[in-house]
Amino acid sequence: MIRCAAGILVALTTLLAGLQARAEEVPPAKILQGHTSWVQSVAVSPDSKWLASGGDDQTLRIWDLSTGKSRILRTYDSAVTAVAISHDGKLLAAGTWFGQLDLYDVKQGKVIRQLSGHDETVTTVLFDPTDQYLASGSSDDTLVIWSRRDGESLLTFEQGNEYDVTTAAFSPDGKRIVTGDGENELKIWDTETGDEIMTLTGHTATVTSAAYSPSGKQIVSASWDNTLRLWNADTGKSIATLAGHTDDITAVTFSPNPSRIVSASEDKTVRVWHAKTTRLIATLQGSSHSILCVAVSPDQRFIVAGSKQAIRLWALP
Repeated sequence: MIRCAAGILVALTTLLAGLQARAEEVPPAKILQGHTSWVQSVAVSPDSKWLASGGDDQTLRIWDLSTGKSRILRTYDSAVTAVAISHDGKLLAAGTWFGQLDLYDVKQGKVIRQLSGHDETVTTVLFDPTDQYLASGSSDDTLVIWSRRDGESLLTFEQGNEYDVTTAAFSPDGKRIVTGDGENELKIWDTETGDEIMTLTGHTATVTSAAYSPSGKQIVSASWDNTLRLWNADTGKSIATLAGHTDDITAVTFSPNPSRIVSASEDKTVRVWHAKTTRLIATLQGSSHSILCVAVSPDQRFIVAGSKQAIRLWALP
C-alpha cells in the first residue's frame, strides 16, 4: 500500500512537472506588429473584439483582433504612456509623457475633451466601475478624478512624497481607489471624501502596478523588487508574497472568472497565478524583450501583453 501511494505521488509529480514545462513552452497565439518602439499600455474593449495601445513611437493605435491590423488614431508629440477604455466601450482615454490627457469618442474616432491639470507624465488612466468618472495618475505626485460628463476635476489626491503616482485601481464598488508610488508604498483612498484610509508597506522597491480582486476583498501589487504581494483590502495586511519573476515586475491584473492573477516582467515573461492558492499556473514565453504592460480580455479568453514593437496574445490558462 505504501509503495502504491508512493508510486502514485511520483506519477502525479511527474505529470504536474510535465504540464508546467509544456505551459512554459507555449508560444503566443498571435503577435500584433505595428508600433515602431516600446508599447507602454494596452486596453481591451468590453466585447473583446478590439484593443487600444500607446507607445514610445508617439502613436495611439486601435487594433482589430480578428484581422490583427491596426490604424493610428493619433500621433502625439510625446510617448503615449497610458490608455483605458470605458466599460460601455464608448470612450477611450489616452495620456502622454508630457501630461496631456484626451478623451475620445470611439465611434467618431475624435477627441471630445481635453482634460488639463497634470503638468508631468500621465502614468495611469482608468474609468470607475460606473463609467461616471475617470481617474488619472501622474509623475506630478497626484491622482485626479474627473467627471466623464463635463471633464471637471472633482478630486485631487496628493501621494504625499516626491515620487510618481505609478498606478491606480478602483475597487469593484468604486468607493475606494488604491495608488502606488516610487516610495515603495500603496495608499487606499475614499473616492467620495478624498480622505486617505490607509498605507500599505512591505515592498522594497517602486510599486509599478496594482489591482483589486473581483470580490474587492484583496489587492495585488507588483514591484521592482521582483515580487507580487497580496493584501487584505480591508485591513491592509500582507497576505502572501508571490515570487518567481527574475527581474522587475512591470504590470499585474486580475482575471475575474476563473480568478487568476496575471503579471508581466522585464524578465520577458508573463506569469499566471491561482488567485486563491497563489500557486504559479503557467509561465508564458515568446518575447525577446521586456514586457511593460498586460491586460486580460473581458471574455476571459486571452491575455494581451506589450513589449518592444509588438503586442502578444496568449490563451488564458
